Amino acid sequence: MTGVSKKIVFISTPHMLLELEEARGGGGYGTPLIVASRNVSRGIVLDYSRSLEGSSVRKGIFLKDLGPVRERARVLSVDYERLEELNASIITSLKQYSPAVENPAPGEYFIDLTGTRRLFGRVIETCGRILRELKTGFGLTASCGIGRTTLIARMAARVAGEGGVYEIFDAAEKVFFAPLSVDFLPDLSRSVKCALLNDYGIQRMGDLRPFSREDLVRLFGDEGRLLYDYSHGAARQNLIEKKTEKTLKRECIVSSEDNDDEAVRRRFFNLVLELCSLMREEHVVPRFAEITVVYQDNYRYVTAGRLKHPSFIEAALYRDLVFYLDRALRRRTCVKKLNLTLSRFGPASQQPDLFGDAPRSNELAQAFDQIRKRFGKKSIGYGADRL
Repeated sequence: MTGVSKKIVFISTPHMLLELEEARGGGGYGTPLIVASRNVSRGIVLDYSRSLEGSSVRKGIFLKDLGPVRERARVLSVDYERLEELNASIITSLKQYSPAVENPAPGEYFIDLTGTRRLFGRVIETCGRILRELKTGFGLTASCGIGRTTLIARMAARVAGEGGVYEIFDAAEKVFFAPLSVDFLPDLSRSVKCALLNDYGIQRMGDLRPFSREDLVRLFGDEGRLLYDYSHGAARQNLIEKKTEKTLKRECIVSSEDNDDEAVRRRFFNLVLELCSLMREEHVVPRFAEITVVYQDNYRYVTAGRLKHPSFIEAALYRDLVFYLDRALRRRTCVKKLNLTLSRFGPASQQPDLFGDAPRSNELAQAFDQIRKRFGKKSIGYGADRL
């Protein structure tokens, strides 16, 4: 691959949340739509209909600050589960073109198409094909930028606009970069961008070129280093893929008819029981857990952390986790779904517990496993006093 110019592609679907809700019938009758983190005054605006552009609505503000606009728009809570499923499907689709796909956030995708011309044709044509597939297969309007680095590709996508593809060749980088607004730059805080524009009169990337690295660090701290690198075109050429590690995950649906706290705890204990049975077969224990609770209004509560007492005994693991579940149950809204994910596995300790009942609990749990395998999962269980 020596001598081959890098072809990093950035694909942006800026209205992914809006189009996701419109696809499931959230819009209609000409009513503007606002997608928020939750449908309460403290909810944050994540996306909104194009008809609201130019109004007081913008991403990142609280619903309570919208004023009269909120009265004429329909506000929906984001469906995080469907968003995750859609995001995963898009990544799978992109990996048909390259194994190197980076996903900084839902709706943002880097893909390395270096050296794929013989397989798919010119990169700009491949990007056009990807945009059409996103539209026909997922109902998403996207833009696409192609460049030598992640920064150039991202900014090219911003210039391309909805449904467009824009490619920046190596020789044209300086010409392309200099007139761009500093407001386009990623990874910079709002305060630094405002200071550049309002305090120092720096509006375009070319205005940063006369400053040394030391000057920018003195003015903006660590973000000054980033500004210097950006203004000189220094950015990553290699994509960072998320590390995958082994996880065990179980989920369950909780009916609205059986939704008191004790019923939810029993359903959660059954998730713990299933996962512990699997861990006993592999003789491993988890050191990290993540609990996700999805409520009927689609608000999602997520908590995660290290386990204080790693174990593959359901009663012990449940005691370690139920505190976090109870925190989620303080929200007086019916639970729709429970997810439990365990990770960072290590071998179970062989050291016997001389002062506890660990050996007896282990033998009892393994005996229960054998009974369930032979007669079914519901053949034997724990009484309520064990929870």
